Amino acid sequence: MTSKPSRYSRDEFLARSLDVLSQEGEEKLRIDRLVSQLGVTKGSFYWHFENRADFVRSLADFWARSSTQVVIDDIELMAGSPEDRLFSLMKRVSRQDLAGHDLAMRTWASHEPEVALFVRKVDRLRLTFVRGLFKEMGYEGGELETRTRIFVTATSLQRGILVREPKDRRLESLRQWHDFFTRP
Repeated sequence: MTSKPSRYSRDEFLARSLDVLSQEGEEKLRIDRLVSQLGVTKGSFYWHFENRADFVRSLADFWARSSTQVVIDDIELMAGSPEDRLFSLMKRVSRQDLAGHDLAMRTWASHEPEVALFVRKVDRLRLTFVRGLFKEMGYEGGELETRTRIFVTATSLQRGILVREPKDRRLESLRQWHDFFTRP
């Protein structure tokens, strides 16, 4: 096992907490269990978070920013065709495993109202951004909505429902998915 840092920054604490959530479930996010899992003290937890509600809100916000908002901001700054930007989005989601926490967050949101607010926000952001790319490609009406919804759903849930591919096969699969979504 790798050594654990004696102190985490707030973002490191949140990133590690997302990993705990995805690998071991939300029951491990109880303060006592979480600090034990991360090898830190309760004082460390309370240094970063006022209370559990603040932690839950912060974790959901961190997930929304790191898996969605930062990516959208970066892709919007890119030059190139909407097809190129869509492929860049696909590569980034795959390489950085940005959908890796989506299933856990959605499961948690099913009974945690604060988390559900952030999941809905992420869904709106993703749908709006991808819809814009497909619209730039010339799709409209029902076809635009269908492509958008299927793309966002597949991208968000593919890690949870598909077998992980070896790295040498992953880029080819992304190209095939891209061709599927962008062909007229």
